[in-house]
Amino acid sequence: MRENLCILLLAKYIQLLRRQMIPKKIHYVWVGDKPKPQFVLDCIATWKKFLPDYKLIEWNNESLKSIKNNYTEEAFRNKKWAFVSDYLRLYVLYNEGGIYLDTDVEITQSLDSFLHLDFFSCYEKGEGNCYYPVTSAVIGAEKRNSIVYDLLKQYDDIHFENPNGLDLETNIIKITRYFSKKFNLLPPYNGTKETYLTNNSIIYPSNYFCTPESDMINFAIHHFSGSWLPSHSRKDKLKIFNKIILSRFIKLRDTGEPQLTSKEKIVFNLPVSKTKKYVLIIKE
Repeated sequence: MRENLCILLLAKYIQLLRRQMIPKKIHYVWVGDKPKPQFVLDCIATWKKFLPDYKLIEWNNESLKSIKNNYTEEAFRNKKWAFVSDYLRLYVLYNEGGIYLDTDVEITQSLDSFLHLDFFSCYEKGEGNCYYPVTSAVIGAEKRNSIVYDLLKQYDDIHFENPNGLDLETNIIKITRYFSKKFNLLPPYNGTKETYLTNNSIIYPSNYFCTPESDMINFAIHHFSGSWLPSHSRKDKLKIFNKIILSRFIKLRDTGEPQLTSKEKIVFNLPVSKTKKYVLIIKE
């Protein structure tokens, strides 16, 4: 009896190995001109601890030189690193397959049990128990996956720089729109249950890869460090011939300077409080 059980378990394990669709690759993006803070290094250390036989691949400034996409090139030129990452994570998953992780994701146990899938992610839990359909912080996919292909195609014919300004639509909006049209995944989302997009493509509950819950299974924690977020919010109060701009900046976090486009220069700063200042900008 025991021998038969061992044979059955071994057969299932061999079947799982043969079925492995997602390669043991961890992709992450680090673009820009800043070194990784200790928090990011600590998160990466957990990947190495729990995924020791996975290949870690960093996609950085140098990697972008071989990738041709108008949206990404324009986002990079404007130092909007989050938007560069939005495209890059999909590009690498489609072309190589593997698991993409944001750099503020902590791994808590092995991800081997998901490698037989075509695609996986989880719901993302927001404020007030509100859920988003798919977190972009943890995505696993086989090479040439059709879902990743569809998400990637959204960037083919759009520009980050437009006549009316920069396209600051977040990837979560693009992802939500896609899943609502393709899979009729509509709010309110039940982020506590599994959603099967296909027989082998699954959106897991948020406690799997995003927000841990007491006495519930967890594989990763998304810490939402906001390292990709701008340090200031901006509102243009006055424009003269679209060349001279008076903008109000409000500080969102302790570090970082107001971000400008590549053609803008600050000529005057007027702080009005610890978190608010007005800035006169000239556009070339």
